[in-house]
Amino acid sequence: MKNIFVHTSVVFMMISLLVSPLFAQGAKEQTVRTEIETKVVVDELSRSVAIPQNPQRVVALTSAVMQSLYNIDIPPVGKVEEYRVSKEGMALPSVGKTSAINIEAVYALNPDLIIASSRFHSALKEALEQSGAAVYFFDPDKVGEISVVDLNVYLGKLLDREEEGRKYVESIYSLARDLRTDIVEPLGIGTAVMIQDGDAITAAQTASSYGAMLKLLGLQNIVPGNLPGAGRGSFVKYSIETILQQHPDVVFILASSNDEASNRAMLEKFKHDEQWKHYTMQGGRFVLLPFLANPNRTSIENMLRITADALKRND
Repeated sequence: MKNIFVHTSVVFMMISLLVSPLFAQGAKEQTVRTEIETKVVVDELSRSVAIPQNPQRVVALTSAVMQSLYNIDIPPVGKVEEYRVSKEGMALPSVGKTSAINIEAVYALNPDLIIASSRFHSALKEALEQSGAAVYFFDPDKVGEISVVDLNVYLGKLLDREEEGRKYVESIYSLARDLRTDIVEPLGIGTAVMIQDGDAITAAQTASSYGAMLKLLGLQNIVPGNLPGAGRGSFVKYSIETILQQHPDVVFILASSNDEASNRAMLEKFKHDEQWKHYTMQGGRFVLLPFLANPNRTSIENMLRITADALKRND
């Protein structure tokens, strides 16, 4: 992770306020000089950005950043539509989807800091800057080895909440160690893949939140990180033939809904499909990953527990 901090400075904002006695006929305009301490940092677009030392109205344009802000005790003031983790966050005003931000909705929140993704939002740079807020771009691929976890330390350093970020990350790694010892290692498994069913099979990349669960549990993801389209999403096309050739110990199948009957039917389809017959005959395991095990719907720690518990129940 690069050193994002450059120096600290103090800026003075000129705020025009209308001040008048109660029930006065005319309002008298006054200019009040307000001192706001900032620090200049370099974001992942190599821009120098003066951000508030103690931001009060932060807008995050991805679900992962929203949850990380909660983890380091900086509640955001708006939400992206994908966010479903906490009732508090779901009740916030929406700024649209991560891939389709509503700029007017962002302006309406009067943010003092906007945290955007260089992967999704670089084309919105000028529009976001017109909000008057500091706009910081992060790159999910550069926040750490396991981005969904290390993002908490990354943002902690950025926003002077490093201790909170480190404590949270340490709790995640501690939980992962316990789950590996209690559940994964006794099963004697070492390789895995997480797939989505559809017109074509897609598999989770190691850099994704789903792939992070495998890594935290000590399982090697069979999906390489340099496939076409790898930088544009959490899942990439991955053929059944390739999976069968690599023969992972476990194939996690992501449930597409909370409908138990539908999910059971999907699992049975895989178990009895002619293309997968040799996989199960040679000791391969299919594990259905519940619908809740989704980084937009639950916390990292809960996602870890759900993934490990799915392995345990399948044993």
